[in-house]
Amino acid sequence: MDRASYRLRITSTTSDAARVTARRHQFAVGRPIDFDAEYPHVTALEYALGALGAEVVSGLRMFAKRRRIEIDEIEAIVDGEVANPLTYLEVVGESGHPGLARVFIKVYVASPGDEQTLNQLWHETLERLPLVRTFRNLLNLSIELALTA
Repeated sequence: MDRASYRLRITSTTSDAARVTARRHQFAVGRPIDFDAEYPHVTALEYALGALGAEVVSGLRMFAKRRRIEIDEIEAIVDGEVANPLTYLEVVGESGHPGLARVFIKVYVASPGDEQTLNQLWHETLERLPLVRTFRNLLNLSIELALTA
């Protein structure tokens, strides 16, 4: 199969948010980064981290279904660390970059399946996820599986 390509349309009429159109879906994306807990939009960085975590959770469920492995619940916690956020704010004298330095994802899975089968599913899933494969090559990405009762 040849490569698959994706095209999204992004427009911005205000300085506070952009509108993304993907196929027939639309969503708003706020500033690249924001440090105000009351900021009314999801930032681009939060969307990227959320997409990465969602890919792991949805991917694991999808591959489990294909293999007829029952999963009761899946939840992920994603922690992202920006290398130097002060460079984004253009603080004089700061060096480095405002890119992600590290991402840690902990995935909690409740399943009646045996541990060996779930661990094999886990490793096979991570090898097939596009964002995981991309981020692994770009930064310190750590993804951990925790099996719960």
